[in-house]
Amino acid sequence: MSKRTVAYRIAAFIGLLAASLLFSLAVWLDSEYDNVSIDQFLYQMKTPASGADLTLTFYAILKVGLLCILLTAVGVLLYMFCAGLLSKWFKSSERYADICRSSVCRFIVRCALPIGLALTVLASAFFAVKLKVPGYVRAMTDDSDFIETHYVSPDDVTLQFPKEKRNLIYIFLESMESTFAAPVAGTAITDNYIPELVTMAEENIHFSADDTLGGAYSYAGTTWTASAMVAHTAGIPVQVPLGADSYSEDTYMSGAVSIGEILAREGYSQVLLLGSDASFAARDAYFTEHGNYTIMDINTLKAQNRLPQDYREWWGFEDQKLFAFAKEELTRLAAEGKPFNFTMLTADTHFPDGYVCELCNEEYDLSYPNVLRCSSRQTTAFIRWIQEQPFYSNTTVVVVGDHRTMDPDFFGDDAEHAPRTVYNCILNAAVAPNSTRREFGTFDMFPTTLAAMGVSIEGERLGLGTNLFSDTATLTERFGFEALDAELQKRSAFYNETILEMTDEV
Repeated sequence: MSKRTVAYRIAAFIGLLAASLLFSLAVWLDSEYDNVSIDQFLYQMKTPASGADLTLTFYAILKVGLLCILLTAVGVLLYMFCAGLLSKWFKSSERYADICRSSVCRFIVRCALPIGLALTVLASAFFAVKLKVPGYVRAMTDDSDFIETHYVSPDDVTLQFPKEKRNLIYIFLESMESTFAAPVAGTAITDNYIPELVTMAEENIHFSADDTLGGAYSYAGTTWTASAMVAHTAGIPVQVPLGADSYSEDTYMSGAVSIGEILAREGYSQVLLLGSDASFAARDAYFTEHGNYTIMDINTLKAQNRLPQDYREWWGFEDQKLFAFAKEELTRLAAEGKPFNFTMLTADTHFPDGYVCELCNEEYDLSYPNVLRCSSRQTTAFIRWIQEQPFYSNTTVVVVGDHRTMDPDFFGDDAEHAPRTVYNCILNAAVAPNSTRREFGTFDMFPTTLAAMGVSIEGERLGLGTNLFSDTATLTERFGFEALDAELQKRSAFYNETILEMTDEV
């Protein structure tokens, strides 16, 4: 066999392998994530993946790898069959020889490399469509001054804190949608999976566009946990230009101003507690740079010998332990005598099926509804504990979903249901809203949280958010969801230069 033939076959094999890998990855992303997009994919590529759930990672590699190997093997065997390289298996039968001499087989052998390249192109196109790459490219090449026009920097407005500063407890509930509260036609929502959270919202303050539980829209750039936490706390989405290197330990959206920085200037002690590795998706970088939070995650708790060194459940440790650590930390913070901001993130309700702990009951056939119900019970029990503590009288508690669930099995593309929104509830606010009938996004929680703490906000707007306690219209109310979502995806020179502080773009 000549060197040229060997090189030809190797190149064809590489093309086939690349096509199989891209196709397999696209199929897996489409099957495992609801409405996954390229910006989320790029963000994860640019940030650390340490601390990801090992089971999820293992099955991802297994599923993508097996399908890739299967497709590649089929392609290689087809080529070998057409090239007559399997003659020993067929004992040089005349019929096999006739098939090898057919025009179809000769075409496959002669055009193996072009076919491999064509398959790579087709697989790339399939991958691009599934991750909405064409829309991303259009948005990134469509300059818009929308963000620049409507962004309000907290540094440019007067924020007046009350004489006695209130504590803040901010609870992010992983993937907690208001949609889980009622049956939805065409989906797996057949019951109210979060009755305790519904009751808590009804008994306190929650904002909704109508008389249902309702909640906040998840806009582009706010649909995965790290971006959702930025939206809630800094009032902006996360855009990921191709040339962006703005999500690292050294510089994470350096031009943004978050609630953490505002409270740090006011002398608050600040803690972030989460049951996973905080470095995953650079969450530790954001909260350290924007407010100098003390980070409490699986690594720091092990370092403090509060968890066994070999302990690992789900993404790190389960919510049952998370709430126990939260009680300990809140007790410690309250004893300091300083105002505090305690922020925490649950994980048990993460897709695909959630984490079934010993507190979960088998009320439903599927595990995810059982986990949702368990989270609802655990969260409300934790809130009741907070309400019994001496510090509660001067503490505002905000309970929110970070984003909509990514579980594709719960919400099919063709399902007819009310707009999916993110859960919100505010307890012990310092002010009362003029109206709770509001249309809003998760980034509106930024000024709304400060207002709930009794902070007077000049102009009632911060970031892209609006204080929901005021009469000022939100961007959603002014422009509508679809128009606003489209604008937030477009390239913004202001965002790149001022928020990301990018010096060069690709």
